[in-house]
Amino acid sequence: MSHEKNKQVSIYSIIMDTAINSITVGRGNFMMIDKRRRKQLADFLRSRRLRLSPREAGLPVGTSRRRTTGLRREEVASLSGISLPWYTALEQGRDIRVSEQVLESLARTLRLSSDERNHLLVLANPSSLPQTKENDSAPASLQQILDRLGTYPAYMIDKRWNVLAWNQISGTLCGELSRAPELERNMLWRVFEVEDNKSRIVNWENVASTMVAHFRSRFARNMHDLWYQELFDKLYDRNEEFRTLWARQDVSDTLEGDQIIRLPQAGLLTFHYHTLTISESSAFAIRVFTPLENSGTDEQLEELLK
Repeated sequence: MSHEKNKQVSIYSIIMDTAINSITVGRGNFMMIDKRRRKQLADFLRSRRLRLSPREAGLPVGTSRRRTTGLRREEVASLSGISLPWYTALEQGRDIRVSEQVLESLARTLRLSSDERNHLLVLANPSSLPQTKENDSAPASLQQILDRLGTYPAYMIDKRWNVLAWNQISGTLCGELSRAPELERNMLWRVFEVEDNKSRIVNWENVASTMVAHFRSRFARNMHDLWYQELFDKLYDRNEEFRTLWARQDVSDTLEGDQIIRLPQAGLLTFHYHTLTISESSAFAIRVFTPLENSGTDEQLEELLK
């Protein structure tokens, strides 16, 4: 009887130790993510402050030399109607809570664009974000939609920009995706690290800078997803061009743009692309490349499919 009781106590102890360890690990992950979020908020505010000149902010321009290229912290605080210690704490990444009213005031002072304002609100108050459905499988019916687009290149991506499905002409333009390792089916990774794909994009710098600006926005919205941090770390460690673009602190929620592709067998192909979300709660989207009118791209694509 005593042996059986000791056995039950031992099992109970193991269960409790496991539960405590899980709680500790979970709390540690939360603290790490929160620290990362506050660091990104601090860096973003500092970059937008230094970007704005006193003249642009409506301040009198004196004759004395300024050590700061943009606004001073005290100037931002004064124009926003908040105390200097409070604003300084934000730029230092300290753990403070800020009201939406204060954030809106900062957005006006720093002349933030609509996308930059949204980014500021996300970094400062991530709990307000809507959650997308976690589903790794793409609806089979969407493959039919891709195939029906004919000469219009199109592919489906998840919230991490991994390509899940594509049509025939898209495979011709982007390379053989079906044989690519999982990481090489990620669109951000392909733009920087897959040389065959990178060399095809004529306006590469424009495409890359737009993607990094959009990735910053997505990263902020999915900071709880450690996959984003792992992808960022890999690109930041390996790619100088990515590091340079990331340092700009640009933010964009734009889901469309222009892309020019050069293929040996077809020459220059010019597109305008749109990214269409499946629904507000879905993790999937379809990116469609529409040939620009009078560019000859339509005819070249038809030849490629023959």
